[in-house]
Amino acid sequence: MRIKFRREAGFRKVLCEETSAALHNPGCGWYHIYTFTLQPSGEKEPVEARIWMDEAAKEEQLALVLIDIGAFRAGRITQEALLYVQEILDFFHGSGKQMLLRFVYDREGKGLVKEPLTLSVVKQHMEQLGEIVRKYMEDILVMQGVFIGNWGEMHGSKFLDDRSLCELVNTLYRVTEGACFLAVRTPAQWRRVVNGRGTPAGVRERLALFNDGMFGSSDDLGTYGTRNRAQAGETGSWCRKEELEWQKEQLAFVPNGGEAVAKEAPAGCGQEADGEASVDCLQEADSELPIGCLHAAEEMCSMHTCYLNSVYHPARLEHWKRETIEEAGCWNGLSGYDYIGRHLGYRFVVRNVTEGRGKELYVTIENCGFGNLCQEADCFLEVEEGGTVSVSRRLDTDPRQWRSRETVLLRTGFFLKEKHVAGSGVYLALRRRADGRAVVFANHGAGERLQIGKFLDLQKA
Repeated sequence: MRIKFRREAGFRKVLCEETSAALHNPGCGWYHIYTFTLQPSGEKEPVEARIWMDEAAKEEQLALVLIDIGAFRAGRITQEALLYVQEILDFFHGSGKQMLLRFVYDREGKGLVKEPLTLSVVKQHMEQLGEIVRKYMEDILVMQGVFIGNWGEMHGSKFLDDRSLCELVNTLYRVTEGACFLAVRTPAQWRRVVNGRGTPAGVRERLALFNDGMFGSSDDLGTYGTRNRAQAGETGSWCRKEELEWQKEQLAFVPNGGEAVAKEAPAGCGQEADGEASVDCLQEADSELPIGCLHAAEEMCSMHTCYLNSVYHPARLEHWKRETIEEAGCWNGLSGYDYIGRHLGYRFVVRNVTEGRGKELYVTIENCGFGNLCQEADCFLEVEEGGTVSVSRRLDTDPRQWRSRETVLLRTGFFLKEKHVAGSGVYLALRRRADGRAVVFANHGAGERLQIGKFLDLQKA
């Protein structure tokens, strides 16, 4: 009897090079705004009539869905209007885009006039809309604001005292069952809510920021203050430098975003209504803001910016489009606009693959993005033999902890001790847990998986 021995197969890594290509990964990137209005009469414009999709919008993974409920400031939202909300959310559910969802009473900068007279009406509307919104939790990345203020941006409202603000955020957290991220307008509002009496512990983990005044003035159009932390207190508004440092450390694991606007001369720059600003903060506030793409990118990295409006403000965006990156590597020659867009949120690059002494495989990954992956995902090591996946092993890692501007070393276990057929490819795959959608690595040749190695017949190698 003739005995056939299986030939030994040895592992060889594949060169993993970084790419500057747009990845179109879920949960981050550019967005357009789509606006809808609820009417007491039940009249409604077909959802499709409010949707405009140029080529750029078609590629975007996010959409800001803004729904005007101002017609119901005096009472309950009608059943017909609620059904229209469901139609809207259902449309975006089918579009493949995740929503940044914002309900507003005002779209003209007249929040005090257009919002309800009492807090109880706002909370009632949250309860009504919550019944519908809960059906689409997997389609909603962030709910921006708490309905109130000019353009729903939480300024110009009578409900911004500590008690009212906490009640509104806590109500929205309850009606959404903590299943999606919420966002307030300023870091000071975040601290006031999180440190407020009666705020559930889970709010801290789900509360982000939406900054619709990025680079618009020395304080981002009121996003920051002018005094230092010691002067303003823990729940006050701090000067820009200290607020950015705070965001970098405290808001790393939530999806922050907003709009980059053209610079304006800030009203009352250098002084707050309740006191004098410190000399250091005044000097910082009066200094020139970073408007170049690389300077802006550094600040957005501190903010952990995951998404930006791709249309507004045109002057700011056009400035970045005219800039060209001049640095070694894959980014050289790219426009500043593309450079910023491709770093929004997370961007994972496989830097190296090595073999350990115990026949383990180690993979080094760097997150080059401004932010982090904020939704659960699983990382798999797979072997494909003859077009079929013969091995799929989930690695012991949480990709949400692959922090911006840091590297992580993945250990595969005693993977190379197993028997593998020569010619088989070795792949790394990352998939969002909620829907199994692939997260693409920022390496040349990466698709839904990235090949990091292959097995060779050692007798022929």
